[in-house]
Amino acid sequence: MKVIVIYDAAGKVWNIIYGEDTLPQGIPAIFVDIPDGAQLDRIDTTDSNNPKPIFIYAPDTDIGNLQVRVSQLEEELTNTQLALIEQYEENLTLHEEVTNTQLALAELYESNRSNVGKEV
Repeated sequence: MKVIVIYDAAGKVWNIIYGEDTLPQGIPAIFVDIPDGAQLDRIDTTDSNNPKPIFIYAPDTDIGNLQVRVSQLEEELTNTQLALIEQYEENLTLHEEVTNTQLALAELYESNRSNVGKEV
């Protein structure tokens, strides 16, 4: 969320203004985009020509923990699905090899049957 932050020379935040699109004149202020889950702590005024916002992040909430867990589970599910696909492809290859072996055995059987009773 984009806000205007009014701060002093030490970097202490004195006011945050929402919904405004022009900076006030004569007092230190900058536009800051506050990320989701972050809280503006102070403004780093080490370089007075380039002040930077310093954020802190609240401890994980139950919802945040659940979102992380859902992401982990989705990744595990994807990995499991990929493993199943790989196993399925291996099974298809084995099935094809079994079919080829059965056909070769059938050919051997037929050639032996036709050679029975013939003198060699």
